[in-house]
Formats: sequence, C-alpha cells, structure tokens
Amino acid sequence: SFGEISIQMKNILLVIIIALILQGCVSTKINSMQFEKIIYHSSMCFGSCPMLDIEINKNKEVKLKRQLFKIKAEVDSLNSGNFKGKLSNKQMNKLLQVLEASNYENLKFPNVDCCDGVVTTFIIYANGKKTFLKSMMPPIEAEQFINYFKNLALEIQLPKTNEEFEIE
Repeated sequence: SFGEISIQMKNILLVIIIALILQGCVSTKINSMQFEKIIYHSSMCFGSCPMLDIEINKNKEVKLKRQLFKIKAEVDSLNSGNFKGKLSNKQMNKLLQVLEASNYENLKFPNVDCCDGVVTTFIIYANGKKTFLKSMMPPIEAEQFINYFKNLALEIQLPKTNEEFEIE
C-alpha cells in the first residue's frame, strides 16, 4: 500500500543521508590536515642499498632523485637519476591517508647514525609546523610509514629529467 511505500522511501532516504554524512566525516578527517609537503630521504649503505630522495608537495608535484644498484657499486643507470612528475589523485589520497595514520607528530626517531645502515629522514610540513625525523634505527611504529615512502620512491614511474634540483 501507499503507506508502506512511503515508509520504505523514508528508510532508504535515511540510509543515503547517513552514508553521505559518514563519507563526509572520513574525507574531512583526511583533508583537514594542512599538508604543504613531505620530504623522504633514505641513505646508501656499504652494500647495495638505494639512495632515495623524494619531495611531494600539496599540488601533487614530485621531485625524485634515486641511485639504484644492480649489485654493490654497479649503478642501475636506467632507473637512477632525477625524475619529475605528478601524483594521481588516487596516489595523493593514499599518501595523505598514510601520513595521517602514521601519527608522525608523536613518533620518536632515536639519534642513531653510526654504522653501516640506512639513515631514514622525513621532513614534513603540515598544520603550520615542520616535523624533522632522522635515524638509522627508527621505531617499529614507523615501519609501515617508511615502507610506503620507500616503495613509492622505488616504484613510481616518472619522466626522467636532466634538470638539477636539490631536495631539502
């Protein structure tokens, strides 16, 4: 009857409204971060560890310097060099999600850079602040955060450039 259809329509409308509100809350939380840029550095070691330097700004612009090795001391010249490009919207949203989930403002990187190991550095400009994290032995809580940026720097496909640039 007409009354039952009206109740079903109200219920459907209510579900749609709740779904939109919840979606808005999720995207607002991610977009509420006043992200300016992030810089990630991963140093070489005495083995074949890659040297990675990547900077990504709020406009999705990427500058990448990487030196990859086929074996110790033999540079992979095809995949090494300077690269510039842009992240897709999907890649940028993932980056912001990872950054938000990392709780980077509360991470403590011990001041260790002594031995033959990779030194990991993050410089994050967000929410009007600069956060500097650097260590050869970052905390386990940062593992997913570090792996995301390391994999991004290793795997992202960007056009190679002859342009010289510095990454902070």
